[in-house]
Amino acid sequence: MDWFGGLRVLSLESRRSEEMATLIGKYGGVAMVAPSMREQKLDLSAHLAQFEAGLAAGDIHAVACMTGVGSKLFLRDLAARDPKHLETLQSIPMVARGTKPMQALKTFGLTGVSVPKPCTWHEVQDHLIATLSPGQHAVILEYGDATPAAMLHTLKHAGLRVTSIPVYRCAFPADTAPLAHAIRDTVLGGQDILLLSSGTQVLHLMKFAARMNLEAELREAIHRMVVVSIGPACSESAAELGLRIDLEANPHKMGILVRTAAEHGPALLRGRLGKVG
Repeated sequence: MDWFGGLRVLSLESRRSEEMATLIGKYGGVAMVAPSMREQKLDLSAHLAQFEAGLAAGDIHAVACMTGVGSKLFLRDLAARDPKHLETLQSIPMVARGTKPMQALKTFGLTGVSVPKPCTWHEVQDHLIATLSPGQHAVILEYGDATPAAMLHTLKHAGLRVTSIPVYRCAFPADTAPLAHAIRDTVLGGQDILLLSSGTQVLHLMKFAARMNLEAELREAIHRMVVVSIGPACSESAAELGLRIDLEANPHKMGILVRTAAEHGPALLRGRLGKVG
């Protein structure tokens, strides 16, 4: 199989950018990897104090871990204040949105329940409603963006008390030159396939394009490309921004994302360009 066959593949991966470039090359693609975000830790002092008070009062009935990074940061800081807090958490239901939050819990000697696939906030929301009683208190450890307003509204409508803790925020990378270059190159028709491994990536891509006054041109360019998502949560974010997803990795892993794009992307692209012509 020729896989990508020399097609130009754009990825917005940040933490694992080198690994992504290697994978794209392995499958015969010409990689352009432009980091689109960095994780900026927030001051947790007030939230940790409030969480400790809730633990002491027995007023935390579930903790929802939305991301591995955020869960690790929060639990690390909580344990630094008093290691006994981790013992207390062993008796509190921990809910994980997928494998990475579950791995984070195991790092601190905790166990939890992983929500069913596709592991979006919808499944976390449904699990909390199904397992908690009205009046009980759920703490949500956010991912890089705020907990969706629709989720908070539904949980509160079900009678639950909810505290959403912002552990970190996804900011633009310190060096935005590669991202700017990728946007200009894409607008000029320099990319064939776009790989998305998080919803924040596509959000930052469009925001930065708007900052460059190139959003409309970028949207038009992406419409001609094949867009491949790592999973439902990422696809949902792209759809909210008005972008079409052509392929979705399953299982939702980076290696599968690249393989799926390499296996099916070229044929989709040929069909699309044929229609355009």
